[in-house]
Amino acid sequence: MCLSEIRFSFSRRFCSFTILLCVLFLISSYASVARGAAQEQIYQKWELVSSLRARGEFNEAIQLLNNIINQYSESDDILKRAYNHIVFTFLLMKEDASAIAQAREGLEQFADLVADPVEFPPRVNEIYNQLRSEMFGTLEITKPGDCRVFLGEEFKGETPLKLDLIRIGSYELMVTKSGYYDYKETIRIDPSGKHILEVSMDRRRNKRWWFYRIGPAVAAGIILAVTLGGAGGEGAPQPEPLPEPPAPPGQ
Repeated sequence: MCLSEIRFSFSRRFCSFTILLCVLFLISSYASVARGAAQEQIYQKWELVSSLRARGEFNEAIQLLNNIINQYSESDDILKRAYNHIVFTFLLMKEDASAIAQAREGLEQFADLVADPVEFPPRVNEIYNQLRSEMFGTLEITKPGDCRVFLGEEFKGETPLKLDLIRIGSYELMVTKSGYYDYKETIRIDPSGKHILEVSMDRRRNKRWWFYRIGPAVAAGIILAVTLGGAGGEGAPQPEPLPEPPAPPGQ
């Protein structure tokens, strides 16, 4: 290949690489602009919610917040804030039952739901904490260690393990460990209850285990039987006969 062909090949590759970088830059810029626009849009919605509440248009604020929940169902942060706003709005409307019902719905989706104490009054978190004590319990498995824990079909972690905010109800608990039989039990999680377990697991006994466990005893029994049998065989020395008793005097 001559020098001019080498230069042409290099120039073509350089142009392709440059075009690729430009395309990637444009895509990144577009994504950044889209994220910024989305953030600005939701920020304006929060401002509108506050404005509606300030004017006493509570039902309109509730409707807007429900629309936000439907529109941003993929964003946990936005959903949590929307639930906080709805609970707060119902409290302002003096509709405590509706506020509690909405708080319960939020906790069913986000058990750790907490309202920002700067943005919302303490009453919102008081409702959350009261409902959490009614809706959730705790499960703790202390022993044995290094076991895998399942609630139903869901893997929860390895022991020692403490699980907070478990929805009340009955669960199929399964604890597994290599070399042991699985432990299974139906447990009940009660409101504010602490279910503490020390699981007892049985070791699996395979053929090798039986050989090492019973083999020495069997071997010792065989050796003892052979030894005793050999001692009573034909080749064993016979005891000498007792001498005849002496004849009585006068005979």
